[in-house]
Amino acid sequence: MISLMKTRARGLTLLETMVVIGLAAILATIAIPSYLRFMTENRMASEMNSFETALMLARSEAIKRGEEVTLCTSTSGTDCSIASNWNAGWLIYSNPQNQSDVPDPADIIRTDGGFTNTDTLVGSNTTLDHAVSFTGLGILVPGELTGGNFDLETQPPDSSLTRCLTIGPGGQLAASEPGQPCPVE
Repeated sequence: MISLMKTRARGLTLLETMVVIGLAAILATIAIPSYLRFMTENRMASEMNSFETALMLARSEAIKRGEEVTLCTSTSGTDCSIASNWNAGWLIYSNPQNQSDVPDPADIIRTDGGFTNTDTLVGSNTTLDHAVSFTGLGILVPGELTGGNFDLETQPPDSSLTRCLTIGPGGQLAASEPGQPCPVE
């Protein structure tokens, strides 16, 4: 004899579906802020690395050429600006006559368009707020010999994410970890 068994369709009940959605919402609530912080930390590390690379390139070009090379803030990519923050962009140019403007487009070594977000990078004193110049020996030009700091902050500021890059009189660079004080010059 063949017994007839009722077959029941398998699937999720409404209660099971609600439990799964609730658990997913709890996990997302926990994970998303951590992910956003992770992304912000990586973006800021990339920005600071880009600027640090520009400083190292300017210094190495000054040594290689045996003449002054300047890294300055630039919004156009063709001349220096008096902007007091570096996040709008910068350019590196050969500057043998210690001029405040780019003397000739042929002297431009490299340009960078800056940051595509609202992070700010500012120099710690009036000397470093819009330009840094290196002599042919790779040291800061007289007048900038004290060095200083460059501070990278998110907007709105979050002190646990702030990064600092210190430049010493000899042109040496030291970077801080996020949220840590600036290295000693």
